[in-house]
Amino acid sequence: MNSNSLFGLLPSEIAELIKPFGARAFTARQIAEWLYVNRVYQFDAMSNLPKQLREQLTEAFPVTLVPYSDVQVSKDGTKKYLFEFSNGRSVETAVIPDDDRLTVCVSSQAGCRFGCRFCATGSIGFHGNLTAGEILNQLMAIDECEQITNIVYMGMGEPLDNWDEVYKSLEILTSDKMMNMGAGRITVSTIGIHEHFSDLVEKTRVNIAISLHSPFPEERAHIMPAQNSNPVNDILDFVAHADIPRHRKLSFEYILFKGINMSKSHAAKLADIAMRCHAHINLIAYNAVPGLPFEAPTERDVVTFQNELLNKGATATLRRSRGLDIAAACGTLAAKKGMI
Repeated sequence: MNSNSLFGLLPSEIAELIKPFGARAFTARQIAEWLYVNRVYQFDAMSNLPKQLREQLTEAFPVTLVPYSDVQVSKDGTKKYLFEFSNGRSVETAVIPDDDRLTVCVSSQAGCRFGCRFCATGSIGFHGNLTAGEILNQLMAIDECEQITNIVYMGMGEPLDNWDEVYKSLEILTSDKMMNMGAGRITVSTIGIHEHFSDLVEKTRVNIAISLHSPFPEERAHIMPAQNSNPVNDILDFVAHADIPRHRKLSFEYILFKGINMSKSHAAKLADIAMRCHAHINLIAYNAVPGLPFEAPTERDVVTFQNELLNKGATATLRRSRGLDIAAACGTLAAKKGMI
């Protein structure tokens, strides 16, 4: 918890921190309403709080929102923001406009501890978890904060490796007494961490994306070392037997690597898994990262693989990468400053 800010805390947590000032529980609910409903971040503007309390809060909790320190704009309209939080934790946040949709891709950690071999974030190592407030900060401190229609937890880090703070941020986002955003407009992407996957399914109503990238365990372990400690077949068995409403979107993220995971046998196995789990397949052509040992496939090979899946009866769409020229696309976030 960031001791310099009340933003990102639940009303019950705010109540504990303001007790020393003689404030009551209903005052904590008032503060939460100002922060999350009215989106007012300066205590002196919270007009229904006692003046003395406003002064005490301003002195005790001077930091509310951390402004972005850098922004880059792609030729396709995608934007990438850099946030520099305390203790050297820097993260990137991608904003993707698409007709009447505006999707924000938020980070949950600075770096990542799981080291997927194709990912720029994994290559920089792990530098710490974000608080719920720092996750939400990425939404509220960008220029487009009033235009957001969709949120994806697909930025830097593994959301289930920071479950407590991610869950808190989801509570704040979806509670009708706080930010009141529909759970159907939020997607959490995970490689499938066993310890908290059932929590994601059972305690939230958000959409779920599982990073699969190969239907064969040994090959997946070569691409994603976390497969050894968190075998994805256990997650897939859980999903296949879980009571997940059909309107709640479940998808498999499948990055296509040239010469590795695009054969007919891959398509047949992937289609079988997807249909058993009632999941949609999002195909993503690999975005090359300098220094990493993978290549992007040809467009022809991508279409051929997609057609193989469709012919097997699966539903599969190709997700076009956005922001490639500013390293804002899937797997390319590495918290580096660019030119404003």
